[in-house]
Amino acid sequence: MRIVQTGMRWDVVKMCRSLGLQAIEHIEQPGAVAVDPHSPEPMLYFFVPAGTLANWNVPDTTALNSTECTTHVVLPPGYREAPPGPYWLLSPSCGLTPIATLRRALEMTLHRPDTHPPIRIDTAAMRADAAQLIGDDAELPESTVLPQLVQRLRGHLMVLVPHAEDRMRSLARTAEPRLVAQATVGEARRRLDAVPDLTFISEIKHAQALARSVETLCRHAETPMPTVAQERSAPEVGVVQQ
Repeated sequence: MRIVQTGMRWDVVKMCRSLGLQAIEHIEQPGAVAVDPHSPEPMLYFFVPAGTLANWNVPDTTALNSTECTTHVVLPPGYREAPPGPYWLLSPSCGLTPIATLRRALEMTLHRPDTHPPIRIDTAAMRADAAQLIGDDAELPESTVLPQLVQRLRGHLMVLVPHAEDRMRSLARTAEPRLVAQATVGEARRRLDAVPDLTFISEIKHAQALARSVETLCRHAETPMPTVAQERSAPEVGVVQQ
């Protein structure tokens, strides 16, 4: 990996993975995009022409340039297209995304009305699957049953993770529920990406980790979101109210 200063050949716009992936849907020919999977919420880095971010003000994104202070970005190796570590979602060979194109795509994403009906999440069924591995009465599943159970748990997380991400986007960046959700989602994604050893005990531990993420995200899905008034009255992270 290389550490490279922005503002020389390109600048960077940073955003959460869920927002970035939606924006890419509105770009016919997106440029290079890197992924940092290590954050509580994985981040995407869009590479744009240098010197074009002076007036950047799109919500939920961060401009990384060297206009006010020197900024550096860690670049993955050009061949790396998957974890572990930072990797390329779209290769450097894709070039740079025009700044106007990225802004338009983000505005379309952020202001797009929700045309999809709400997904009904059956947390009771999800928890029942998780309880087979981490419940008080859980017994060691047979090796022939475990693969199907793991597949169901992974499927549950594929529903629960985007649901949690959608819910937390409505909260302020420093709101405690959002920070907790980010950590929970990040842990779930790491567990989804993990590959257990080809031993039964390793597969059991991996399945139990998935089950714990399912249980935690089910609780998150069942917890009412704070109202605007409640969020404003809550103390900010790192600030003590007197």
